[in-house]
Amino acid sequence: MTNKSAKFVSAIAGAALAFGAFVPTMSAATLSDLQAQLAALMAQINALNGGSSVSTGYTFTRDLTIGSSGADVTALQQALVAKGFLTIPAGTAYGYFGGLTRAGVARWQASAGVTPAAGYFGAKSRAAFAGMTTTTTTTTTTTTGGTTTTTSGGITTPGAEGILTVTSGPISNTVVNVGQKMVPVMTVRANAQNSDIAVQRITLDLGSNSNIYNKLYQTLYVMDQGRVLATVPLNSSSVVQSGNSNIVSLTGFSFVVPKGSYKDLTIAADLYSSIDSVYLNGGATPINATITVPANGVRGTDGAGIDQFGPTASFSQTIIVNRSLVDNSIANVSVDSTNPQANTVPVTDTTNGQYLKLPVLTFSVGAQNDAVHFRNLTVNFVTSGTGSVTAAYLYQGSTQVSSAAITMATAGSGSAVFSNIQDGTAGASVPANSTLPYTVKVDVTGVTSGQLVVTASTSPTTSNLYNSQNGNVTTVNGSATGNAQTVLGKGPAFTINGAPTIVASGTNQSGTANATSTLTAHFNVSVTAVGTPVYFGTQASTNPMFLFKVFTGNGSVLAGNLVASSSGFIVPTGNGFVTTGIGANSFYLPQQQTGTLSDVYFTLQGKDTTGASLTAGPYSVEIAGIRYSLDNGATFATQTYMDTLSTWRTPAVNVQ
Repeated sequence: MTNKSAKFVSAIAGAALAFGAFVPTMSAATLSDLQAQLAALMAQINALNGGSSVSTGYTFTRDLTIGSSGADVTALQQALVAKGFLTIPAGTAYGYFGGLTRAGVARWQASAGVTPAAGYFGAKSRAAFAGMTTTTTTTTTTTTGGTTTTTSGGITTPGAEGILTVTSGPISNTVVNVGQKMVPVMTVRANAQNSDIAVQRITLDLGSNSNIYNKLYQTLYVMDQGRVLATVPLNSSSVVQSGNSNIVSLTGFSFVVPKGSYKDLTIAADLYSSIDSVYLNGGATPINATITVPANGVRGTDGAGIDQFGPTASFSQTIIVNRSLVDNSIANVSVDSTNPQANTVPVTDTTNGQYLKLPVLTFSVGAQNDAVHFRNLTVNFVTSGTGSVTAAYLYQGSTQVSSAAITMATAGSGSAVFSNIQDGTAGASVPANSTLPYTVKVDVTGVTSGQLVVTASTSPTTSNLYNSQNGNVTTVNGSATGNAQTVLGKGPAFTINGAPTIVASGTNQSGTANATSTLTAHFNVSVTAVGTPVYFGTQASTNPMFLFKVFTGNGSVLAGNLVASSSGFIVPTGNGFVTTGIGANSFYLPQQQTGTLSDVYFTLQGKDTTGASLTAGPYSVEIAGIRYSLDNGATFATQTYMDTLSTWRTPAVNVQ
């Protein structure tokens, strides 16, 4: 038995032992765990037998990124290793998505034309990966003198003479960045006629300037849909001079193009991590690098064993190389999905009218091409009402990045400048090709009566954000403006508890003036009386507590000949509210007490006053305003900040 066969038998035995180990507990294992274990065993067996599996046998169902872990991460890593995009150091466990895995995913994305090639394994990557791993191809890989070659498949048309036609194929991107790995730089389309043809050599002309391989391209690959067929490091040994041209050949592989079809082979490259400005074009940015397939630069063998050559005339591909990622650093700023909605909150210190570190804005910063970090940042504030904002804080998650005093330039208008943020400050940097949220908080003081409304915004410039070399970011796109936050010194603070619901019931009957169907919305609302007792009217009052709006399917407010709708709520006893000792149709909440109205409802009839069914649905209901009094019902005011907020609106349903 050969050593290779012994390894193969050992692998089979190991597989049997492995399966024996987990069969008794299979009911406790997840399907994804079993898939990953099977994929791992098959990859080991196939590797020992001289081949590599192109198929993972695994279905990815979620996005994977830095910090992800589990069986799906293991399966992805094994597939990337098998394809040559990832090397896992000896002794390192699989199953955790770290920097190495992100780099491997980025290399595969670049070779497969998935953009952006940022190393984030999302929906687009899952679809592309599934399309490339649906079949299994046995390959033989050898490495000689630093050159890797792969043989694939075999001729199925023995004795037949063929014709090889070679043309330039499509390429998804003609701009690359320094430091990228396995990035496509050319596509060679090979067409086989009359016979299968095994493509076995591709010769490339790198031009007359040796810097293209000494300073720009470090390694070249021939690839088939992300699978490496041949690899050659570029140096004085692999590149030969022919006249004024530097020639390199990628050989030793055997890639079969079936009769009557074509295959696109990708020429990919690893770029050096930096390029000195004295090289190529006198340091111009960007650099134009051209690779040419010369006439008869591609050789294949047909079914009769006859060598066939193409193309009949040379063709070239010019790639624009950004001399440094730093030279093309971009920051994208936008309002984050976690930005606080418009809200009214009570002061936390009624004596001094304070609310310290109130969140007023959450924005995202995305770093494209290069890492970026804050050097300084200006945040603007607009305020109205009583009290003031005195200090601002910049947070990344739970980490405070910086703080600054707020200077009011004019009444109701001011700013805070987070300045001189040093390199290495926790939370101040955004890694390349990732996005992080930042939150601005403020100290509010002096709101002992009335209220203070605060709105924050920021619009960073190129001088606010630095690249990884401490130079200004090349481009900053976007800005962010928060929603109004109201700090209440005296009066009611309202909170919606849970998600509102709506139910359709009954069925409309033709010719009946009165509706026989209804839509009923339910809400749960809590109230806190801040600094003073707060009075409310019941639904029987001339100033009922709640105001409602009904929205149609196109988002407009429903109006017209509606049958009178009903609404109401039950004032609970023993829940903070006082219902005795005051006038009819009213109740109140004592100072600093909180009460909850757990069944606020609104019912909409399914027909209008003419008897016609409502047909502009689906319909949703919103609490658009809440009335209250601070003087025992003598006068009433209305809070309407919740109007148009999704959290105060039900889902949409149709009348039955």
